[in-house]
Amino acid sequence: MDATIGDPLLLASVERAFEKQPLPDFWEQATPRAMIVAVVLSVVFGFVTLQIQMSTGVVPGLNMPISVLSFIFLKWFVSLLRSCGLPGSEPFTRQENLLVLTTVTTVGNLALTGGFALYIIAMTSTVAKALGETNPDPRDIVDNFPAGQWMLFLLLIGLMSVLTSVPLNQVMILDYRLLFPTGTAQAHLINSFHTPHGAIMAKIQVATIFKFFFGSFSWTAFSWLYASGKDCGFSSFPLFGLQLYKKRFFFDFSATFIGVGMICPLMVNITFLVGGIVSWGLLFPFLETKSGQWYHTPSPSSLAGINGYKVFISVALILTDGIYNFITLLIAAFLDFRQKQQETDTVVGNYLRKHPSLNYDDRRRIEVFLENKIPASLPVAAYGVCAIICGVVIPQIFHQVNFLHVIAMYIIVPVVALTNTYATGLTDWNIAYTYAKFTIFVVAAWVAKPGAIIVALVSCGLVVSALHISSQMTQDVKTGYMTLTSQRALIMMQTFGVIVGSVLTPCIFRAFQRSAKANVPIGAADSEYPCPYAMLYRAMAVIGTGGVKELPDHCLTFCYAAAGFAIAVNTLSVVSQRKGWKIQVYIPSVTVLALPFFIGSAVAIDMCIGSAVIFLWMKMNSQSAAILSSAVAAGLICGEGLFALPSALFTLFSVEAPMCMKFIHSGKQVDLADSFIRNMSTPAKP
Repeated sequence: MDATIGDPLLLASVERAFEKQPLPDFWEQATPRAMIVAVVLSVVFGFVTLQIQMSTGVVPGLNMPISVLSFIFLKWFVSLLRSCGLPGSEPFTRQENLLVLTTVTTVGNLALTGGFALYIIAMTSTVAKALGETNPDPRDIVDNFPAGQWMLFLLLIGLMSVLTSVPLNQVMILDYRLLFPTGTAQAHLINSFHTPHGAIMAKIQVATIFKFFFGSFSWTAFSWLYASGKDCGFSSFPLFGLQLYKKRFFFDFSATFIGVGMICPLMVNITFLVGGIVSWGLLFPFLETKSGQWYHTPSPSSLAGINGYKVFISVALILTDGIYNFITLLIAAFLDFRQKQQETDTVVGNYLRKHPSLNYDDRRRIEVFLENKIPASLPVAAYGVCAIICGVVIPQIFHQVNFLHVIAMYIIVPVVALTNTYATGLTDWNIAYTYAKFTIFVVAAWVAKPGAIIVALVSCGLVVSALHISSQMTQDVKTGYMTLTSQRALIMMQTFGVIVGSVLTPCIFRAFQRSAKANVPIGAADSEYPCPYAMLYRAMAVIGTGGVKELPDHCLTFCYAAAGFAIAVNTLSVVSQRKGWKIQVYIPSVTVLALPFFIGSAVAIDMCIGSAVIFLWMKMNSQSAAILSSAVAAGLICGEGLFALPSALFTLFSVEAPMCMKFIHSGKQVDLADSFIRNMSTPAKP
């Protein structure tokens, strides 16, 4: 790095590059043109999200494509207004860019968790018959659901998600100082689009972002060429051998998670890897030896088999960690409230006085963030009112559900939302669907009578929507924090996104229903839209009606041990912080430790490689690393994220990759593969 550049912390400042631009007020951020562009993009991404989910069940992250397209569409729309001589043709701001992004993301997440490919389809007789229920109880079937009622249901759970996220914003972003890697990458990308000309370091950072952006995008496109089929391509590269690959220890060449690892603290990445080693390297191989003794089903997805241990042990760890932190947070908030009653300084002044070492960017962002904060009492009171309304309205929509079921979910959601958002902020991993599966089993066991399946699936809908959408909303608020976007404007646009999504998504689903082939309804195995996860969700509800006796042997014993471990680790963490012990920096996060129980160690290996890159870079050139590491990470994350758009289009038009790169054991398998290839027909020579 050129020694004449000067102080790297000063030159790396983003907000100094923007300080000559006046900060737009509320209505200059939440503009009509931003709303118009948001609605147009919401239609596009709502359609894409729902189609992919109903076809394959797996939807790629679309945040980065939305970030880029929101900028392009806004720029095009402003140019159109200017050419027509219409008002609203002044240059748009980074705040408008983000508000379009958060609106479209909210609509996409509502489509993703609205149940049209999951729990709503799981209620139908089509899925029930596919599971072998020859004469399902009519009380456990919902085939025809009016679009108006479904719009109302989506509106209620969407508002629940907004109200759940608001009290978490300051806690996660300022108090816990969580990174939210995707939110941070979005902020770097948006800031780079709008950085004023003339800032030397800003130009260097923008050039770095786009250099690694195109590199990451190109690598992902190249990798796609070899990924035709299951377990094909570089994402299934058995770098450590096929035996470890089966235990989910492999490097999948993911630029996204290498970038995430460069942003995340080293302790988070190491804890992630340790969790993978403990689960897939030690615990699960031990449980596999008990097949036929502790459990008897070979199905890898049944809660009555080994999957029951995986789900319940990990949920016990995460849920205990969440409850412990929730109680700790309530105590801290109470003490902080009493202290603030005795202080005369402003909220901003108090926070900055307690953190005197903050740099210019952080101080500026905290000032704007706290000046636009929403009093916690307002969303809490609104949440209580929403709970009562839902407790009355939802039982009118689903007659199997009663007021108590709904209120129970409203009590549980804030605790679990804290944990899920915390995990998203640390590792970028959202585990809302795991909580949803757990909810299905628990509620079905709780009701345990005809109608229990519908109650469990509706409860699943409340939980998965509230957790998934609220964590993504807090992630967007993190982006807003780094772009000086009004938190109030963000929440208004998120609410606008909920309203648009609740109307738009059922209409899109009706269009898919009408386009489906005759006599092959959505959800059927041979349908164009098979909704593969709907059957799994209904199967969990069916198993849950049998209660805990359906779980494999000793599963609850492992859960109790996991809960005790989580309490011990959290207690040690609290005590070490109060005593000032040096060991506090080495105490792992229980939630991070539990995440690999679901996803294996591939992500952890990627993230540790990201840490290794930062370590070597700091050794070689610490000044360059301090200035450009975040830009490199943002470029890696954004490049692979943007490829989700062409990937989605390929899926829409049934375009498959041309090749499959697959690895097999040496010996007889190689001979069989060679024989197969030799016997393949080859095109005749001209």
